[in-house]
Amino acid sequence: MRTKSTRQAYLELCLPSTMTKVVAQYCEKYSAIDKILLANPAVLDLAHADFVERLSESDDGRESRYTSEELLRAVLVLFLEQDGYRDVVVRIETSEFLRSFMGFGFYKPMMDFTLVSKAFSALSAETWKAMNAVLSQYALTGEKISGERMRIDTTVYEANIHYPTDSTLLWDSYRVLARLLQELQRECRELNLNHRYHWKKVKKLAQSIARNAGSKSKSKQKLVKRWYRTLIDRVEWIVEIAKNVKAVSASTLMDLLTLEHFTALAHRVTDQAQRRIFEGEQVPADEKLYSLFEEHVELLIRGKAGKPVEFGHMVVLTQTAEKFITYYRSLPKREEDPALLPESIEAHRKLFGNNPSVLAGDKGFYSSAQQLATLEETIDTVSICKKGRLTEEQKAREHTEEFQDGQRFRSGVEGSISVLKRAFKLNRCFFKGIKNFAASVGCAVFCHNLVLLTRL
Repeated sequence: MRTKSTRQAYLELCLPSTMTKVVAQYCEKYSAIDKILLANPAVLDLAHADFVERLSESDDGRESRYTSEELLRAVLVLFLEQDGYRDVVVRIETSEFLRSFMGFGFYKPMMDFTLVSKAFSALSAETWKAMNAVLSQYALTGEKISGERMRIDTTVYEANIHYPTDSTLLWDSYRVLARLLQELQRECRELNLNHRYHWKKVKKLAQSIARNAGSKSKSKQKLVKRWYRTLIDRVEWIVEIAKNVKAVSASTLMDLLTLEHFTALAHRVTDQAQRRIFEGEQVPADEKLYSLFEEHVELLIRGKAGKPVEFGHMVVLTQTAEKFITYYRSLPKREEDPALLPESIEAHRKLFGNNPSVLAGDKGFYSSAQQLATLEETIDTVSICKKGRLTEEQKAREHTEEFQDGQRFRSGVEGSISVLKRAFKLNRCFFKGIKNFAASVGCAVFCHNLVLLTRL
């Protein structure tokens, strides 16, 4: 049985800090967050439902040692402090103030880092979206935000993968399958998987390709192509071995499912390498696999200086004039920016009851003059620049004071995206799987809005 909350007051015996200003600001932030969370019990109700459903319990129905409130607050501190699972456990355990924020008192020991990991994984992306909706309604009811202005932008949330090349993906495929086959052989000798896998030779092939693939020498290119042929043959050989493995006992079933999963991915890797290198085909980006471990990742061409290509997923964000994020979405597959506008405006309308007076976005959200005309029927100022050459009428429109003020307002969203990346772990995703990827976006936005509300 999982308890939702058992908060109780206790004497504050901490000595006053000599670093009065810095520590006072830190304590004030968490004290204000504590008040906001207590003022919104629906947030804990949503988290508690997920913890009850997804976190394992003892077979005999023994009561859980840590409440849902403590688990939720541990996850929030994880993002607020930008720590890893192990680091956040140490930080809370050694901080009397954070122990007070968690509701531990002086004697209750800190939970293990594995429980923090399980707690984060138990909270779904849909739950975080619902929790953000509760926070948005709280901010609106308290007149902390207004719906007069709305700005929208997109950013890339990168996955934690190495730069994908055919040679590195082939090597990943080989080493993962070889490791799984060796583990199965140790558990079940009757599988007869006593093959010589030649790890070092295959790794040397992949490294040789990586070092010489950029050479302009024709002889080097012929050599690279020959190395690729050998490397693909080795991966196809181990894929065939993996396909022929059958479960011999219930204990090997999970290992076999993992083997089948990576076998299918390795087959995709050899197929796309074969098509590109030996058939001269330009494989479409949507058909490519960029990582064996994060197969959901897609390639995004943003055209930024120094980073023209990114690997991850697009995230769309909308903000009010107070920098409060009222709407966000992590896109499993990239959509064109103009297609994101209707849903964002509809979300704004549902929250505030009407359309914004000012809608601001960059040129990526422009699709046609007809689109702007349709938006201007219900929105007073649509501050979205036109792409390409402008007519005199369009120049006059973009030089009005209202339009330029909207563009100045729009530029502020870049700063908020920078804050999300620098201060709330939205720079690179270290959580595995598409579900945790989407959930981490929701958690980052929730923490951003929490901290913002402490200042409004």
